[in-house]
Amino acid sequence: MKALSVKEAQGQLGQLIADAYRGETIVLTDGDKKVTLSVEAPMDPEEDSPELEAELLKAVNGPHSPYSSEEMRAACDRIIREKRG
Repeated sequence: MKALSVKEAQGQLGQLIADAYRGETIVLTDGDKKVTLSVEAPMDPEEDSPELEAELLKAVNGPHSPYSSEEMRAACDRIIREKRG
């Protein structure tokens, strides 16, 4: 299990998401608020902090994001084409 503050995680969200996808539990904290990234336990908007979720979304879409929106869109389009066969 990894535990990081939102600030610490901002520069490595892509890697943290990949780690969570592989089964590692990632806990992000913002003061006393916590959110867990894991394949088995997706974010629950009714229980997780909307403010923390907004900060995470800003971090993912921020200038430190490893991929541009065009690169992400192209990757998603490629995956969809591959899944459709």
